[in-house]
Amino acid sequence: MSILALSLLLTAPLQESAGEELRYDDRGRPVVSVLVNDKGPYDMVLDTAAQASLLGPSLAAQLNLKPMQSSMRIAGATGSAAARVYPVDHLSNHLFDARFVGLLEFPNPQSTPARGILGMEHFATRKLLFDRIAHRVTVLPSGPAESGFATLAGKRREDGLVQVPVKINGVTIEALIDTGAAVSIANPAALAALGWEPDDARLQAGGEIRGATSSTNTVRRAEMDTLAIGPATLRHVPLYFSPQADGEGPMLILGTDLLRLFEAFAVDFPRAELQIRLPARNAKQ
Repeated sequence: MSILALSLLLTAPLQESAGEELRYDDRGRPVVSVLVNDKGPYDMVLDTAAQASLLGPSLAAQLNLKPMQSSMRIAGATGSAAARVYPVDHLSNHLFDARFVGLLEFPNPQSTPARGILGMEHFATRKLLFDRIAHRVTVLPSGPAESGFATLAGKRREDGLVQVPVKINGVTIEALIDTGAAVSIANPAALAALGWEPDDARLQAGGEIRGATSSTNTVRRAEMDTLAIGPATLRHVPLYFSPQADGEGPMLILGTDLLRLFEAFAVDFPRAELQIRLPARNAKQ
């Protein structure tokens, strides 16, 4: 769920490192518990491609939150939508502590059983470590990868999110690290970069996808021979292709279907890096 929006907040200084139990929703996206105005906890998807946090309308009603007069616009993988803004006095869990936050209304709450989306406005100066084996997500100071991790250097986009280069069938494609996306989706420019025609027989019907907004896209699915993420090369990888032209160059949304293949990975926002834990037998490579 790539979300483009603005949010004003005051975040208290964090400890050097702090952790929270890591769970997953019914589509494999990471979920953590969050207190809203000191009530809850409520489950929220931890989304590395969301600039701002979203609140489901049912939770807003449950907490008797009143929207502000103005609204903002959310742009997601399947379109854009206007969203009301709910002022919240206190938003927190073990990873962060923020006060006076504007939470955008979640236009498509049916996309997850969680009650909202936790965006990256709280972690812009830090590193987030997702450990599937330990069932923990940890916020850490920005810094070089730990022993046993490989580093994939990328760039920080104007929206503050991190993208890294991957290789699909040997072709370098930029990939947005998106834990809010259940599947990995490439745009039409990526399909062209691979040398495939839009009517290529290898493209099969892939159903519909729906992101943070209520819009849907019909996608197609194909198996890639290889997909290399840093030193890790995955083979016979299913990818989805969106028909929606976005005006960008070749891009891949790197979703949780592929990220969860790693025992652990970290997104370091200041360093614009994806750090992935290698299997023990390859840790010294």
